[in-house]
Amino acid sequence: MDKIYDEYYFKIYHWALKKTNNKEDAEDLTNSVFLAIFEYFNQNIRVEKIDNLIWKIAYNIWCTKAKKYIKEKNNISYDETYDIGYNDANLDKIIYQEIMDNLDNIGLTEKEKSSFKMYYCNDLSIKEISNILNSSEANIKYYLYSARNKVKERYNG
Repeated sequence: MDKIYDEYYFKIYHWALKKTNNKEDAEDLTNSVFLAIFEYFNQNIRVEKIDNLIWKIAYNIWCTKAKKYIKEKNNISYDETYDIGYNDANLDKIIYQEIMDNLDNIGLTEKEKSSFKMYYCNDLSIKEISNILNSSEANIKYYLYSARNKVKERYNG
């Protein structure tokens, strides 16, 4: 266990810091990840690829905390034992709105942002977007691809 902690602590901490942009939250996330890792290993389950397991646990802990944060930010009652009428479809809408509200902070170019909004908000086709932006369909596909990757990197790491 000490070897895993020594090898992964700073990697996970820096990953968490990138996700949270806050030292205290990064420390909290890192501690939660190691707690889950140690609990998993205490179950004496054979693990073939420790690296994959550790990063999967870290990702799952991050997703759980991110969903809770978004619910709290949007003043949605959060009770882990009893949830009245709140489902994943509603959460997806909130996450979608969170992404759309923060497009300016993700580092998209103007063409990427315009293409992304037209495609996902206005439900325009690639051909329609290419006509509006006076750009080729191949360029629009590239802008969408690049924008999606930047959004994924921002929210998934």
